[in-house]
Amino acid sequence: MQIESLFQIPSISAQLYIILSIISIAIGISLTVFGVIRQKRYKKSMLTTFCIIFGPLVIITHSIQIIVRML
Repeated sequence: MQIESLFQIPSISAQLYIILSIISIAIGISLTVFGVIRQKRYKKSMLTTFCIIFGPLVIITHSIQIIVRML
């Protein structure tokens, strides 16, 4: 028995991967908008800072992943 057959790692299709990345970008946009709106209404808090920082990071990383997948 070959060792490669013991450690088969299932992978998702390219289309599903792109769909999940687009959904993640939408979540990143939602987090960013939520953080900005909440910061305008209320004073700065840890939640707003987290949303404003984490949202664009999600957008950037998943945009790069989509671009790399398309190439």
